[in-house]
This record gives sequence, C-alpha cells and structure tokens, in this order.
Amino acid sequence: MILLNNVEIGYDKMLFEIDCLTLIKGKVYTLIGANGKGKTTFLKTLVGELAPLKGVFSIDALKSVDLTRGERSKRITFVPSKQVDVDFLRVKDFVALGRTPYTNLIGMCNSSDYLKVVSSLELLKISHLKDCFLNQISDGEKQLAAISKAIVQDTDVIILDEPTAFLDYSNRINVFELLKEIAIKLNKVILFSSHDIDSILELKTELLLLNQHSKKMEFYSANTISKTDLIKIAF
Repeated sequence: MILLNNVEIGYDKMLFEIDCLTLIKGKVYTLIGANGKGKTTFLKTLVGELAPLKGVFSIDALKSVDLTRGERSKRITFVPSKQVDVDFLRVKDFVALGRTPYTNLIGMCNSSDYLKVVSSLELLKISHLKDCFLNQISDGEKQLAAISKAIVQDTDVIILDEPTAFLDYSNRINVFELLKEIAIKLNKVILFSSHDIDSILELKTELLLLNQHSKKMEFYSANTISKTDLIKIAF
C-alpha cells in the first residue's frame, strides 16, 4: 500500500499537489494528464529517483525517506516505457534479473528463483520465448518480458511508465488486461501512466487525474467520470 498526504510533486517548482491518496493492493490505477504536467515526475518520486518538494509518503507503512535502495527494491518495481535491446541476452535471463534484490553477491539465482521465473513466463503466456534473444522479439513481446521481470521481483507495487506507448491496438489491450489480471490474482498495486483514454475507460481502472486548472491530483473510481469530463479536467 502507498499512502500520500499533503505531498507536492515537482523539480525546482511544484507541478501539482496531492492532498490525500491511498493506493491499495488488488487495484489498477491509471495516471492521466497532459504532457509536461508531472506524470513521469510523480512516478520517479514514488520509486525514489526524486524526492517530493514537500511532505513524505509511506510504502507498506514505512516512510519512503527511511527506506534504503535495497529495501525499496523489495517493495516497489518500475517498468520504463521503452525496453532496451541487449544482444545475446535471452528472455529467461532478462526476466531472472528481477531476482537481483534477493540473490547473492555474484547474482546467482537458486532453484526457487528459477521457479518464479518459469511461473511468471507462464502467467504472461511467453514461455515459448524464453530462449529467444531480446533483439529477436517484437516490442509487444519485450513489454511482456519486462512485466514478467517486474513480477519476479516480488514487490507489492508495480509502476509502469506508459507501458503501451509503442504497441499496436491489439497488444495495448492485451497488456492492459494482463495488468488487471496481475493486480487481482497476485494482490498487487498496479499503477501506470497512459494517454489511451478510450482503452482505459473500457478497462474500468481507478483514475488519477492531474487537474490542469487546480494543479491537484484528483481520484475517480471506475465508471464515475465520462470521457468528456476527463478531458476537461486533465487536458
């Protein structure tokens, strides 16, 4: 669970503020806002790359400022929008990197770690790709591999920065549906940013809107806001 109270998000100046927000396990949250209004800044703040301009927030009842990098990596996982091609790195080995916070000093995975990799590949339905090199698979398959890697990191929170930005329509829908399934089946907090309003409203996620007028984050439960109102608030 993530709890934020009276937090200001930004770099040198405030981009928006959060009065009170609680993200709970088993739910999918979509972050929506115009370009340059703070979406990526907010995600970077949650994963510890940036500090809030004001206030503190907690992850699993622990203040974020008290968490070391290693402790944070066992509680929250970040998936960037664009996956990097790495020659001669197989999908199964890329996914296994998610176990890094738990492995020994030389990064060796044990049998339990590999079982998690196998289970994650099966959940994402990409077991058939396990021996392929990353530069041999499609963008959609790379994104599924990245999500699989996030799952084996075994954190309560998974954050994704525009996970469908480079995907076609069918792959976007597939990823959105998988994220919802993962949140429910594995009881995780899933938070991702997106501009795909139509698909998001169809998916019926919880919505975090960056209000361009008040510079506040606003929360809307699924099915409580129309597309027209959403656009007026966030864009």
